[in-house]
Parts: sequence; C-alpha cells; structure tokens
Amino acid sequence: MSISALGKFSVVTLMMMIFIIPQSYFELKLPILGMILVWFFVRFLRGHWKIRSKAFFPYYLIFCFLSIVWSLIGLAKDSSEVAIVESLRVYVVYMAIYCVLTICISNINYQPYVDGVVVAGGLGVGLVALVTLVDQILQMDLLPQFVKDDMFLQVGFHDGYLQMNNVNIGMLAFIVPYLISRLMLSDRKDRNAYIAVGLVVSVSAAIAASRRVVMVLIFIAPMLIYAINFLTDQPNTRHWRRWNRAYFLFLLTIGLCIGMVSCLGVDFLEIGGFVGRFMNAFDTDPDSPRPLQHTALVAGLFDNFFWGSGFGGVVDVVRSDERPWTFELTYSRLLFNGGLIGFGLVLLFYFGYLILVLQKIRQDFHAPIYISLLTGFLSVSIAAASNPYLSSFDFLFALSIIPLILNSKDQPESNQLHE
Repeated sequence: MSISALGKFSVVTLMMMIFIIPQSYFELKLPILGMILVWFFVRFLRGHWKIRSKAFFPYYLIFCFLSIVWSLIGLAKDSSEVAIVESLRVYVVYMAIYCVLTICISNINYQPYVDGVVVAGGLGVGLVALVTLVDQILQMDLLPQFVKDDMFLQVGFHDGYLQMNNVNIGMLAFIVPYLISRLMLSDRKDRNAYIAVGLVVSVSAAIAASRRVVMVLIFIAPMLIYAINFLTDQPNTRHWRRWNRAYFLFLLTIGLCIGMVSCLGVDFLEIGGFVGRFMNAFDTDPDSPRPLQHTALVAGLFDNFFWGSGFGGVVDVVRSDERPWTFELTYSRLLFNGGLIGFGLVLLFYFGYLILVLQKIRQDFHAPIYISLLTGFLSVSIAAASNPYLSSFDFLFALSIIPLILNSKDQPESNQLHE
C-alpha cells in the first residue's frame, strides 16, 4: 500500500472513530494521527498540497490567536494553571492538528465519500446504543466494564422513559441533520437507500437515548436547510421535489414509530413519559442546573465586563469540584470568559466566514454536499449551547467544516478519489 493510499485510509478510519467513539480511546487515534502526519509531510516536501482559499490559514491563525490571548488573560487573573493548559491544548494544539487534517482532506476528491462515512458513523452509533440497551435490560454482560467506563455507557430508567448517556450519542447532532439535508436536496437519480437506512437508525438511537437536543434538531434541521438553500440560491437545489419531502417525513415517521414501539415493549416505559422528556427540553425552570449556570455566568460577566475572566474563570455555581472552570453552557461560558470584546470578536469572526462559505457554495458544483456539511456545523453549534461539545478533540471537527469547504477543489462527483 502506497503512502498516499495509507494516508487516505487513515483519514477515513479517523473520521469513523470520531463519529463512533468520540471523547474516548484517544490512545487508539494517536497512531492514526501519526500516519496522517507522515502522509502530510511527505506530500508537503513534494509540494503537492494546495491552499486554494486565502482565508484558509487566517481562520486557524485568528482562532488560535484569540485562544492564546484569553488564556493569558486567565493566567493574569490567577486562573488554574490546569485550566489554562487545557484551553491551550484544546483550542490551539487540537485546532493545529485539524488544520493539517483539513489540508489533507480538502486536497482530495472527498465529496463522493462523505455520505458513506457519515452513514457508517450513524450505524455505528446506533449499534453501540442497541448493544448497550440490550446489555442493560437483559444483564448479559456483553460489554467489558472498561468499555462502559471509557465510553460512559449508562442506561437510566426514569418516570416513563429511559435515558442513555453514551458519549457518542452527541454525534447525532451532526449526523442526523446532515442526512436529512442529503435526502431533502437529492435528485431522483441519486441512490438514497443507504442514506435512508442511516437516518432511520440514527433517529431511532436518538429517541432510545432520549437525547432532547438531537430530537429538537430533527425538527429544526429543515428550516436550516431551507435558509442555507435560499441564501445560496443553487439551481440544482432550489426546487425541492414533493416526493423528497414526503420521503423525509416517511423516514422520520418510521424512526419515531420504532422508538415508540420499543418503549411500549417494556412495562417501565410509556409514550407519556417519552413526550414529557421531550417537552422538558423547553423547560425554563430557573432552579434547574443549566439556568442556574447561565445566571451565575452572566452575573460573573459584570465583574469583568469588557475583557472577561479569561479561560479558567470560575463562578459560584460549580458543576465539577475537580474542574470548577467547566460548564455545560458553551456560549454563556464564552461570554463570561471572553467578555463583550472576546464574545463580539468571535461573532464577527464566524459571521464573516459564513458569508465566505455561502459565496463558495453559490458557485460550486458540490453545493448539495456543502449545504449538508454546513447544516451539520450549524446543528452542532446549536447543540453546543447547552452541551460542552466544543471542549473536546472529536467534536472540534465541526469547527473545521468552514475552512474545509473554502479550500475544497471543485470536481464532478464522477471523478475517482485522487490528488
């Protein structure tokens, strides 16, 4: 196997692992990252990598620069050194790694293979959820304890519904909206059977896990797709055929039915409990954990109004005694850590790059793929509002979707995977 073929295989394998076993088994991902880095430097020395977008490197440089500045602000304000090192590791080192990965991926004709990787990821997440659920209900000990601990595989039985804490369920925040978009924007000539299967399995896993943010995204994803489609005005995606909309609704109904039937099959679950769990996603009880965090973080903002606390700042509401600087609310934390200046710079940064991406999509052959990727990025961004997804290596892949689209070369999907 040539170094080029090994590099491409390593990229596909790494993305599969990111989707199926996120936030765990990083030691298994390191050798694969090593092979990708070897591939990168071999081709770099030969001058084979191309940077097509002038905005590519500035994206990572600005991101890392802002992260370093607010890490130094945190250090100046006596934040924990562990918190500072953690912020530099996640938002500088990891983003530098993703810069390399994005260069590698954007320099090959990856577009025809994205669907397969995302579908495989959805099937993998669904399989892990199924095995975890069966193992818990039947007490079969199918999974070793160290696997359950590393992937946080837990099933809880509550008042009329079950809840799964598997860390990989969060990846459905990207997978499900992406697959919905691919179905809604596809033409009649496209073969969508495997995408349909991936969507059914992914939606069923989200329902079985009672992951509310994913279920909310299922319903708002079509609005995101419509908005992006309207702004880019692509002739090959502008007119959605009626059968595609019906097909999507049919698939969604199947997924919901699978979830409901599974609930009705055991005596400790009922439809009322499931519906109540879903509606609690819109709960505004000020005494629940997330509103308490938000209130404390906003109150802490007024102590450092303009520049924020810097990374590592803490408030009265503590979610983890070992790491009191961590919070579930990504944007409330960003406002607290970055202040008005930092928060405003991040908003301007992403607003500017979104405009560039929309311009790229408007004139690109692969618009349906890019619209689906951008839908996944926006969905993960929405999910991060109430979940600390963007504080881990695996979920940071979503932040590289923008530079990936910008640096991708425009080739017909009939072309084979080659440099």
